[in-house]
Amino acid sequence: MPSTGFFVASAAALAAFAGLANAQTNITDNACASSSEYRKCNSDVSSKWSSCIRGCNGDGNCIVDCGCTSHQKYINCMAETCWNQVYSCEYQLFIQQYFAICPSASEPIPFWPAPENAPNRCSCDLGKVLQTTLSSRNDQVQCMRNVTDRIRSDVTNLSNLSNGLDIAGQASDCACCGASASISAAYEICPDTKPTLAGADLWPIFFPADQPNLYTSLPNWNWAWPSCDSKLDDASCRDLGFKDADKFYKPGDFPNNGTSTLRNVGGTVTAPPSGTVLTWSQSSTTYTVTATGYDQKAVASQSEYRATATETGDAFATQTDTNGAGGLRPFGVLGVSMVLALGFVL
Repeated sequence: MPSTGFFVASAAALAAFAGLANAQTNITDNACASSSEYRKCNSDVSSKWSSCIRGCNGDGNCIVDCGCTSHQKYINCMAETCWNQVYSCEYQLFIQQYFAICPSASEPIPFWPAPENAPNRCSCDLGKVLQTTLSSRNDQVQCMRNVTDRIRSDVTNLSNLSNGLDIAGQASDCACCGASASISAAYEICPDTKPTLAGADLWPIFFPADQPNLYTSLPNWNWAWPSCDSKLDDASCRDLGFKDADKFYKPGDFPNNGTSTLRNVGGTVTAPPSGTVLTWSQSSTTYTVTATGYDQKAVASQSEYRATATETGDAFATQTDTNGAGGLRPFGVLGVSMVLALGFVL
């Protein structure tokens, strides 16, 4: 019989999907170049997302596909009618959410990450932090694959059995380097920002689902494997294949936490960054989007519209139709499987 914790997690997953299915982007419509068109576009996506989920009849893959498609269409709404806000914290947080809820999400993504010194950019380069996390996940998978290959080759050769402890140690090194690369990125890229807002807690969400997640708490993430503190260093992690992270802090050596919240800085975007027409693809779908509202130049002053992400345990913004960010964490495929296991249907 399922445990109480299982039922609680499943109910939370159901709530997450119900909230996301009625979501809209987190930017106030009157901050957009074409506010009424932006509001209408978001409303249409939200309605179709809810309808899509109802039509899935509980099929998990279908529900995930609905989320992927809907997030892509929200991105199209931004590119078409709110292009002046695509470098903002709100948009960058939305792309975090897209990667979390959609397993097939892949680069390149329009306007993400924001270019260095882009106007109306987020004070913390959230895109670069997430890119490092995603890269670290992929490097972790390859690192563990290399360990698995060694196990397979050694198990048939009795003379190599003494290598077992060395192989086990390398597996733990893969886990230590992967966690450190992701968490360290928030401290290195956004040293003045509160780590949870910068994305220091992204690792548990993007950790490979088929590998044990040893690190679920911050900043004391070394509780599960104290040897990380003695093994971690930049050179050894790079030797294991972790190529994109700039720093691999040991659990006991992290810098002091930053204290700043997220805010938009650097002026305003006065023309569609991608030009009048944007073409981009995800999976087997290609979108062509035409920007509107250019002549109106209804761009919001960065002093009036700032990111208002609050320091919660999650760095994700719920998608609402009001000015401000919440903290709902998407559950992705795992959440869908929990919902289905209990027979819930939206």
